[in-house]
Amino acid sequence: MKICPFFAPVLAALLPLGATLLRAQGAPPPQAGYVQLDYAQLDQMVAPIALYPDALVAQILAASTYSSQIVEADRFLEQNAGMPPQELARLVNTQPWDPSVKSLAAFPSVLSNLDRSLDWTAKLGNAYYNQPQDVMGAIQAMRQRASAAGTLISTPQETVVYRPSGIVIEPVNPSVYYVPVYNPWVVYGAVIPAYPAYYVAAPAPVAGVTVAVGYSSGIAVGFTSGVAVGFYGSYSWGCTYWGTNWYSHNVVYNNTVYVSRSTTVANRGYYGYYDHSSGAVAYNHQVFYGANGGVARRTAVSANGQTNVWGTGPNGGTYERSTTQYQGGNSTTATGRNGETANRTITGQGTNNVNATMTGPQGGTTTRSTSSYAGGNSTTVTGPNGETANRTITGQGTNNVNATMTGPQGGTTTRSTSSYAGGSSTTITGRNGQSETTGISGRGTGSATVTRSGARGNRTWHRS
Repeated sequence: MKICPFFAPVLAALLPLGATLLRAQGAPPPQAGYVQLDYAQLDQMVAPIALYPDALVAQILAASTYSSQIVEADRFLEQNAGMPPQELARLVNTQPWDPSVKSLAAFPSVLSNLDRSLDWTAKLGNAYYNQPQDVMGAIQAMRQRASAAGTLISTPQETVVYRPSGIVIEPVNPSVYYVPVYNPWVVYGAVIPAYPAYYVAAPAPVAGVTVAVGYSSGIAVGFTSGVAVGFYGSYSWGCTYWGTNWYSHNVVYNNTVYVSRSTTVANRGYYGYYDHSSGAVAYNHQVFYGANGGVARRTAVSANGQTNVWGTGPNGGTYERSTTQYQGGNSTTATGRNGETANRTITGQGTNNVNATMTGPQGGTTTRSTSSYAGGNSTTVTGPNGETANRTITGQGTNNVNATMTGPQGGTTTRSTSSYAGGSSTTITGRNGQSETTGISGRGTGSATVTRSGARGNRTWHRS
């Protein structure tokens, strides 16, 4: 049955930035979980990857926030070693990993090193998530040091370009990436304290070319054999979808600022809160990039139960959203770029009777009223044209639960379930009177029997 639209789609229609661009950062961070790193610690942290090509740096920073997935992916590649790249890419695409982890499947040596140095990897992920601009700034600082030491130069494998935004490292052939091999504690000139338990790959590249550069004979940068990334180009997580924006100091994925959704990073939900510069913190909270490079800005202020949000979209359209919290509910008003408004009011939260009233930009009003009682609840939704839908549930917490649903056109559907020792029986009756019954017996034994009868015929099968 079709019920009138809820408030969330109305709000989404009003907000020019789109939900994927908005990341609220107004609340203070928790006191425990992440300790802000100073610049020396960040330099040490990024030293192993600072001389990698930009796209590979972006993938590693993003993937490091998913350390458990990195372990899974590395094991996966070990189990499928020798598989043709096209087939491997197809299998990787089916895995439930973040796009950054999938993209690193093209670089087994990198993935293996991240897995071997898992403590460093996890802490790099926390640092990137909480201090993204500080981490990106540290990478540029280390590149400057390597340049001054003579160990960062253009080679047949990669091009080093000096731009106003910083030093850019790109492959000579965008279809073939070479992974630099170097000792991160000596390649930058002055010796850097080695990160504890970090695994340094063998100095001799694997089937690659050693490029002897540097200010002394023991310091060199080499490369592994080339990785053809074209096999992964047909997937949206491939290497070509990743990059860095050195003006804004952000990782970019698919032309949009990448913000990890990992549930394991410290202080999840406070992306960029711990950058050193107050300007960087404000930037992370309020500036976002659209798919075509447009800039969106957002400001949020919360005080005394009132939250106000102002936003400007990539094309200049503005919106406002104001929410007032009070005992048992809240009231929100959203104003779109053309002045249209939407309202939502909720009352009765924390009680057995909750009411929500939503008014859309065209004036249509939807109400949702729920009454809860021992063993069930009853909900009525009334749409902007007066049509209603009802659902009543009884018997919750007992062995007999009944649900009755009536749509706006008057059709009624019922679902009745009776539970007993070792099984249950459920009958569903549709609006036209057709019914279907499913019975399960033998639960808790070595074999269960399922019987289904009704509109789709009769069927019996056993589950062991």
